[in-house]
Amino acid sequence: MLIATSRGIVPLLCMLGVTATLTACGGSSSSRSDTQYSATIERTTYGVPHITADDYAGLGYGHGYAIAEDNLCTLADAYVTFRGERSRYFGPTAAASSGGTFGTPNNRNADYFFRFVVNDDVVDTYVNDQPQDLRDLSRGFAAGFSRYVREVQGGEHAGRHQSCRDAEWLAEIDEQDVFRRLVALNLAASAANWVSEIATAAPPAGGEGLSMPLSEPTLDADRVAVGQKAGIGSNTYSFGTDATEGSALNFANPHWYLDGVDRFYQVQLTLPGSMDISGATIMGTPMVLMGFNDDIAWAHTVSTARRFTLYGLMLNENDATQYVFDGAPRDMEAVEISIQVKQEDDSLATETRTLYRSHYGPMINLAGLGLPTWGANNMAFTLRDVNLENTRTFRNFFEWGQAASLEEFLDIARTHVAIPWVNTAAVSRHDDRALYSDITAVPNVPDAHRDACLVPTLGPAVLQMVPGLPLLQGWTSACDWLTDEDSAQPGAFGPDNLPYLLRNDYVANMNDSYWLSNPDEPLTGYAGIIGREDYQQSLRTRMGHILARERLDGSDGLGGDKATSDTLREIVLNSRNLSAELLKDDVLNVVCGNGDPSDDEQAACAALSAWDNTGSADARGAHVWTAVWQRIRSIEGLFATPFDAGNAVDTPADLNTADSDVIDALNSAFAQAVVDVADSGADFDAQLGDLRPYPKAGHTIPHYGGEGSEGYFTVLRNTYMHVVDFPEDESVRAYTLMAPSQSTDPANPHYADYTQAYADGNWHRVPYTRAQIEAERISLKRLRE
Repeated sequence: MLIATSRGIVPLLCMLGVTATLTACGGSSSSRSDTQYSATIERTTYGVPHITADDYAGLGYGHGYAIAEDNLCTLADAYVTFRGERSRYFGPTAAASSGGTFGTPNNRNADYFFRFVVNDDVVDTYVNDQPQDLRDLSRGFAAGFSRYVREVQGGEHAGRHQSCRDAEWLAEIDEQDVFRRLVALNLAASAANWVSEIATAAPPAGGEGLSMPLSEPTLDADRVAVGQKAGIGSNTYSFGTDATEGSALNFANPHWYLDGVDRFYQVQLTLPGSMDISGATIMGTPMVLMGFNDDIAWAHTVSTARRFTLYGLMLNENDATQYVFDGAPRDMEAVEISIQVKQEDDSLATETRTLYRSHYGPMINLAGLGLPTWGANNMAFTLRDVNLENTRTFRNFFEWGQAASLEEFLDIARTHVAIPWVNTAAVSRHDDRALYSDITAVPNVPDAHRDACLVPTLGPAVLQMVPGLPLLQGWTSACDWLTDEDSAQPGAFGPDNLPYLLRNDYVANMNDSYWLSNPDEPLTGYAGIIGREDYQQSLRTRMGHILARERLDGSDGLGGDKATSDTLREIVLNSRNLSAELLKDDVLNVVCGNGDPSDDEQAACAALSAWDNTGSADARGAHVWTAVWQRIRSIEGLFATPFDAGNAVDTPADLNTADSDVIDALNSAFAQAVVDVADSGADFDAQLGDLRPYPKAGHTIPHYGGEGSEGYFTVLRNTYMHVVDFPEDESVRAYTLMAPSQSTDPANPHYADYTQAYADGNWHRVPYTRAQIEAERISLKRLRE
């Protein structure tokens, strides 16, 4: 049966989207006799797509189509961003994103940044350096996404994607768009963290230098974090067979974005005989970035290594766009960039800005962060980004998806040294060991080289405020990054100078450095730009190691003394709060029952006394402790037992009740915290889940856990999670959760179902084999173009 639409005559089955072979449902290109793309999309519980094809182009095609079905508006909006066209459609002053790896710059600055840094030449360099299979995957992804765009623009998929289906900015994409997104993601811990600072960097008026005194820098270390704030990160465990009842065991737990283009998306990609990988992508990436096949499983956490260095330039005192290098003048490269800007009357105007780069990279304006403005004391600042030069990243991920052993997996990492800003923890069916690795792209700046090359005065100050971040002398080639003989990239460390660890019990990372990947075997002797050693760990890191220790010594009450899939899935969602376990009882002994407490103070004490020290959805009093902890955490001398690098998991500890200043500060802080809770309007004995629903429009779903800074291992920003092992004589066994659910479209049936499963603690045994997929299949779609 045929039906007329605004695009002419199309098969009715195409309109209904039922189980069918959809041959001509995507525009004129589908009518060719030769089939360029072909894929099958099978969806199982929670809408997880399992995509099968006969070639990589088809595999990408199915992925691009499936993610458009679920997240069309979010991803299409992001392509506008990466093309530098936001001001044209949305005006120049609105925020370019609600939050993500490039922060929340305004549209104007985002446009200039992406057109300047992620420009066509950079994208072409990335594209041309990829193997053909990866290019085919990316080309197919663009084609599949574009097909779905055409369908929506032709009137199909009625009721879906209401926020963008009629928007003028909804557009098809090509391979360049896919790689533009990949480059932007590659820069998440480096240049993309400085969108506004690069987009607004300009010499003083007239180009002359300035003679101004240097100010005291006030750079905040959190500002250098991914997403420009603390809290973005992850937990991961890998258990070797000495610590399990069977095979090695892998746990993935990224604390990532709950909304926007940097969300995770769960998918399985199967090319028979070549690839069968399941796991999570970050939206818009054609390949799986974290996941498992039948032989290997891996997970990531954000690494502490710095992916860029700042360089101070000595300017020509008569020309602020010229600097001295090795005793000779050099002109900065001036790049004139034009953007289209929507006016108040909806007309468009062309706006032009000239941005500059040195031979190191883009100029950067750090005046708003306490460093001197361009020209002050005849200096300016530029940034060199290791990942702007690293074209190997996604080849590494692509090859990992096909790895068959832990040795092969590690060899891929050592060959490419390309992972851009995350640690990796991995296990294999065929290996007793667990792997931790920070074999990643890091500027080759050993400590001695750094110390000899710091910009006087400013360099040590920046390093003090932001450990590991060098501000180097940009006036001499003697301070260029060094190159290891075995490095895959000039100016980057080779694999032998980067930390990794293989153990038969366990490795873990909770966003502290590599140092205590296992407390029994600290990793030491690495450059400061990679991370710190012998330093106080976060409460979340300590909680993670405590959970592992209690499991392996059998003291957690779960039975036995081995890590299993069952026990691990229970442990990681238990929402224990380490700060409360360490201090709550002693704090209450100090602040409760003395003097003449107010009614609110008595209510707070009663709630905290009854609280079970967890952030479970039904916990009463957790929010009160959160308010108290925020007030007391910075009290000087709070702990009686100071940090001991030889016992980093269990120190600092014990409330310092011997210091009267601490006691006075505690009483004052507690009184202020009680006021904070009262002012919030929450009852002191309220259930946590009632106070903090999961952020899903139109749904009230309790959210549990808390902040890592409070000592929660179960963190509020849990996103994709997996627990993977390899039972003997069985296929890989994976339990997964996707806390934000698969779709950002409220009209999608999979907008909140996985979120509810997460709230209920219902881990999903995700199907992997052909029989498992068919048994759980809820829809099937065959695409051909």
